[in-house]
This record gives sequence, structure tokens and C-alpha cells, in this order.
Amino acid sequence: MESENEKPSDVDMVLHVVDEAQKEKMFINMKGVEQIALEVMTYIVRNIENFNFGEVALNYVRLSSEYHPERYDSRAADWLFVLNTLNFSTWVPNNAQEWKVNGLTGYMAVAAAIKRAIDDGKPIWDPKFYTKLTVDEMKFIFRGDDNNDMPGTHEKLKILHAVGNTLLDCYKGTFAECIKSCNRDALMLMITIHNNFGVYRDVVYYDEESVSLYTKAWTLVADIRAFYSTEHELGIELTMRKCSTMFVDYRIPQVLNHFNALVFKKNLLKEENEILKHGSKEELEIRCCSCMIIKYVQQLLMERCEKYVKRYLPETLLPKFDYMCLIDNFLWDYRQMYDEQLKKSVLYKTYTLQY
Repeated sequence: MESENEKPSDVDMVLHVVDEAQKEKMFINMKGVEQIALEVMTYIVRNIENFNFGEVALNYVRLSSEYHPERYDSRAADWLFVLNTLNFSTWVPNNAQEWKVNGLTGYMAVAAAIKRAIDDGKPIWDPKFYTKLTVDEMKFIFRGDDNNDMPGTHEKLKILHAVGNTLLDCYKGTFAECIKSCNRDALMLMITIHNNFGVYRDVVYYDEESVSLYTKAWTLVADIRAFYSTEHELGIELTMRKCSTMFVDYRIPQVLNHFNALVFKKNLLKEENEILKHGSKEELEIRCCSCMIIKYVQQLLMERCEKYVKRYLPETLLPKFDYMCLIDNFLWDYRQMYDEQLKKSVLYKTYTLQY
């Protein structure tokens, strides 16, 4: 959530939001946090035994699918930019037909649709192409398995046009130039994305004070960092503590509730099927409490892994041990594996550009 020297989020305000939230609406249950930490340790040991530890400790599992570019693909930076830009609010209202591509939902459905378009010869990664797209073309490219439209197609097209024009006007028509302009600095790239592309601007207000979380911008930075080594011309270096990319899946707070780490004292909505408004106190409180839970899990892992897990690791892996990446991968895998069981836990839907 924060750096030791720099602030990718308003740390004091996040702590204030968490404190206020726990007074009457929700609370962080440390027994649930400990349970998550234990589950992550089991996840670590299982992957060590399966000789798969490097994959879950150093790379994001979600990026290893067939629907993502290959490492060092010349289109990868722009491809990932489009994917992250469009990855928001892919859910449908209750009782509506779910939008699926190749049987996948949410983030993976967006990834599958982009890959399908590229395979069909449509350069969807290129702003010169997608700034010219019409609504009908957008609907066709992102059509669901049942020919239903991607949720929010019209707004997503407007956003594609806007970010594409920024790339054309300011960055020679490619996100790669935006990366290069940041001198290999991950924090600078995150702030640049946040400030220069409206869909990535993650600022909300709580008690009339602004809170910047950088959720969407950081996830894109994390993807770029995962795809390019520091020796590559698009490689970036991390001088801050890593942030979590958990909100790449908007249902992650549901996982935290499933473990009783995030507990709701009362229903935050007045009516059944009501949408939790983006920017509302309740929505920000869920986000900040979720970030704090991940922070607590990381702290527990750092304490316990020093004693119980690292002795099982080859020395070559020890310097690369990435707790935040492990936690994010655990949450991602757990959500996919226990999808049906998790639907019994609380889920608040929010229409937002951020996740």
C-alpha cells in the first residue's frame, strides 16, 4: 500500500478511512487475516513441492494465459495498456445474461476478446486503429459467446478514443513512449499514467479530503514490470515497496469476507440489488480495509516465512521472494478455484472505471 520513502497512496488518509469504517460499518478481523496468511503459506509450500514456486513468486498467474502477449512481443506494451484500460465493471445486473468470451468472465473475458481480435487481423493494440472504431465495430470485436454486448460498450469506446488520442498527441502513438519517458522509474510511470489518462485517475473524497489510491495505474505498471526485464528498453525499476494488484478482480473483497477477515456489521445497501456508488464512503471504506488486510497478511508472512518456509527454498530463489506477488496470486487462484462457494459471501457491486 505504501513506500517507506514515497507515497503512491495517501497513507494517512487510508488509515483514517479504515479507522472510521471500523466504528460502525465493518471491521478487520485479525483471526481471519491470520487464516489467510496460513492459507498463503500452504499455497507457498504446495508450489515449492510442485517445483512451481518461481511462477507464483515472481510472475502474476493471470498473465500466463494464452490470451496475453508473449514476453517481449513488440506489441505487448500497447496490448497490455488496452487490456488494463478496458478492465472495469464487466459484471451485468442481476438476472441479466452474463457476458462471457470463450466461456470466461471479467478480466479474462476482456483478455480473450482482445486476443481474438488480434488473431483475426484487427490491430486493437494500435491507437491509430482503435481511435477510429465505431460502436458497431466495438460491439463486434467484444461480442460475447451469445452475441451479447460487453457491459458498458459505449463508455469503453469513448475511453479508448480518449486514451488513444493522448498517445497519438503526446507519445508518438504508442504506450511504449510513455514508458520510456519515465526513465525506468516505476513510481514515475504510475504517477504519469494516473495524471495523464483520465480512466486511470483514481481520486475520491472522504470527509472532504482527497484520497488517491492509484489502483488501476499500479496494476498496469506491475504488468509492464512483469513483461520486461530491467535490461530491456522498456524495463522499469522499483524503488518503492510493491503495491497489491488485487483489484484486477473486483470480487477479491468477497474472498476477504469469506475468510472473515473483512466483516460487515450491517448491510451497506438500503435495497436488494442496489449498486454501491463509486466514491461513496462505503465503497472507499471497503477498498481501504481490503488494502489494509493485504498489508497485514504481508506482515504476517514476512515474520513466519523467515522461520518456516525459507528453509525449504533454494538459495537462488531467496533474493527474489516477492510476498505481494504471492498474495495476489493466491487470491487470484483461490477466487477461480472456489467461485461457487464464494458466491455465498457478501459481494457489493460498484460501477467504477477503476476495477
